[in-house]
Amino acid sequence: MSFMDRFKKAGKQVVDAGAKTMLKSEIMFLDRDIKTRKQEFGIEIYDLMADLESNETMTTEEKETKIRQSFDAARKDIAVIQAKKECKKEEMAVLDSQNGETGETTDIPPSSGTVLTNTHPQDAEMEQM
Repeated sequence: MSFMDRFKKAGKQVVDAGAKTMLKSEIMFLDRDIKTRKQEFGIEIYDLMADLESNETMTTEEKETKIRQSFDAARKDIAVIQAKKECKKEEMAVLDSQNGETGETTDIPPSSGTVLTNTHPQDAEMEQM
């Protein structure tokens, strides 16, 4: 493997790591959106039930229908967000599988230019032979 190939591979790993970090942050935002929607649902149901409790003109079935409609809307919204979250997780899995396909480890040099490895120097010499 030439120096340029190693350089390209290291660059790809940096880009992939950045993409994976971005996906993780997007998943965190989606989790927050789910939590927010559930909180909104709780407030919505509380207000709805308070109004329905004082409303004597509606039948019990009509009241239940209104509550069910509110729940169905919240469940649909959460399902959409959950689907987006699953897509992000799948994208992360694809990145992981692409990085794991080669089975090789690439040493990315730090800014000082010194290459740090977890292998014994003798092993590195043996690979070069």
